[in-house]
Amino acid sequence: MTAEAVATESPCAMMRREAKSSREDIERRRKAISHLRSEIIRLQGQADPDQKAIAALQQRLASLEEQLQQEELSLDTLEQVISENC
Repeated sequence: MTAEAVATESPCAMMRREAKSSREDIERRRKAISHLRSEIIRLQGQADPDQKAIAALQQRLASLEEQLQQEELSLDTLEQVISENC
């Protein structure tokens, strides 16, 4: 978006654009979480699973899930503001 377009964008339009961007980010994070879960399951199914690798992936998974929860909460708040003010 150009600087001129941002300068003339209404607050409601800006919030809607941010909400759309947040929904897209949340969807990407959900896909990353799903991929990570699949990878953990694949590693656990091996004859001699690498426990350190699994533990590292599980730690990353927990971090992503926490970030997702925060993003969903922020989006919910933004959507409430939009519905009340726009």
